[in-house]
Amino acid sequence: MEIKSFDCADEHVMQQLGAALIFALPKRCLLTLSGELGAGKSVLARAMIHAAGFTGRVKSPTYTLVETYEIESPRRDIVNIAHFDLYRLADADELHYLGFDDILEQSDLVLIEWPSRADQVLRSATVRVNIEYTEDGGRRVAIESPFEIDLSASA
Repeated sequence: MEIKSFDCADEHVMQQLGAALIFALPKRCLLTLSGELGAGKSVLARAMIHAAGFTGRVKSPTYTLVETYEIESPRRDIVNIAHFDLYRLADADELHYLGFDDILEQSDLVLIEWPSRADQVLRSATVRVNIEYTEDGGRRVAIESPFEIDLSASA
């Protein structure tokens, strides 16, 4: 597994990282986002969804647990995106009631915040992202992947 780290001084840089990251991912990707509350997981996910071509409002799945997006003019053949936020998940078995397996099968990209709430279900993550606070108030984003993460290929 390769791990690359990126420093993000502010939210704008985090958004740029998300926009570049969408072009470095393979089709049919399961990406987990870990980090403390407020670290920037949703900011990164939202930037990725918009960079994929979704033009509407990206809602936080904090209360619904999952939001799905269909991209009408896809970039890089990503058409269906599912965004999960498992912070409020009481038991990993709840994922099955949400139709997790069907959503996973139908989605080109699945983004999952708070994956530790369902570790036993999410062992097959393609890419793992961890966001930590830095001493200067910025964020350090570590991306673990079995393939090369080349962020120079963004549109």
